[in-house]
Amino acid sequence: MYLNYTVRSDNPEYRNFFLYSSLVIFIVLFTLTLFCTSCTAAAVSINSDIKLTDTTNANHPAWSPDGEKIVYAANQAIWIMNSDGSEKKKLYDGMAWEGEPTFNEDGTKIYFAAESKKAFSARYISIHSMNPDGSEQLKITETVDSREPSISPDGSRLVYISRASGNYDIWTMKPNGSDKARITDATDDESSPAWSPDGNTVVYSTSGDIFTIGIDALRPVRLTHDSYNNIEPSYSPDGEMIVYASDVGGDYDLWVLKADGSSHIKITSDRSSERAPTWSPDGNKIAYVSNRDGEFNIWVMTLESNGIKLEDTEEPPEVNEKVSDNEYILKLRDYASSKPREFIGIVLLASFGSVVLIVGSFLRKIS
Repeated sequence: MYLNYTVRSDNPEYRNFFLYSSLVIFIVLFTLTLFCTSCTAAAVSINSDIKLTDTTNANHPAWSPDGEKIVYAANQAIWIMNSDGSEKKKLYDGMAWEGEPTFNEDGTKIYFAAESKKAFSARYISIHSMNPDGSEQLKITETVDSREPSISPDGSRLVYISRASGNYDIWTMKPNGSDKARITDATDDESSPAWSPDGNTVVYSTSGDIFTIGIDALRPVRLTHDSYNNIEPSYSPDGEMIVYASDVGGDYDLWVLKADGSSHIKITSDRSSERAPTWSPDGNKIAYVSNRDGEFNIWVMTLESNGIKLEDTEEPPEVNEKVSDNEYILKLRDYASSKPREFIGIVLLASFGSVVLIVGSFLRKIS
């Protein structure tokens, strides 16, 4: 078919065609730059990432103070192993549920939670202690659910959660179980309390967000402000960062947050769930659990020197102020971060389709 049409630079349809095409190309380049920059910003320098156990239902790894051992729970029992995964040993199995183990400040005791029962009473979860070889088990709490113990850096107090007042609140007590004191009183359950290195602050999660509270403070400080489930926080040894798990994007991944809540970064992007992170005493490794091989096992990532850097901001976010983020954009950015190649392919395919439509429309007009 002969087209009796001359394309001239002063033709308005010609100018509109190239205007629309240029706009599409600009949008493509801008989008790729925006999201790929987001991917790069979320990159973390990891030297190695090693699976240490080959079991089922592994959870709650905790380092010994010298970094040589890791205690953990698996199949309703308490285990210990070297930090490289060798010499695994079962420490305690009371034929009921046991979990949430942690070392004390000098590595001479292990605290953990276990299901208990007294005659003519319902089952409850109590806090216990034992030696690192599994000997001398001792029950510390009685009657009411108490769990998730964590010892203060100076060894003088245990922080834990308890239903002594109804729902799970955060309490402290002496290591022998005396002098109990409640430090939070929220309507929702609190969980995963952990001490700051200076022993003045406790970080924890509740209602899907990360909070901190000073031991003598009246009000908690909210560090995360979104609609996702942010859980299981733990301080870095220098107290400057907090590692935690979040379900942004669907599966749980590990994130690192500045201790004042001013910035955060994603450090895993697997299509599995990564949870229960905890820093090694030297700050070079993070132990956590993952089901990337089908079952939850203990993994350890080794960070390169200065492997995690968070940008400083002039002011931390105001306490209890909800940030109105666009959830669609957050999910899109997370998808681009976790699957950059697929995202770029989708953007290019959509852009190509837009250009085809514009060119087709242009050719129909000149035919």
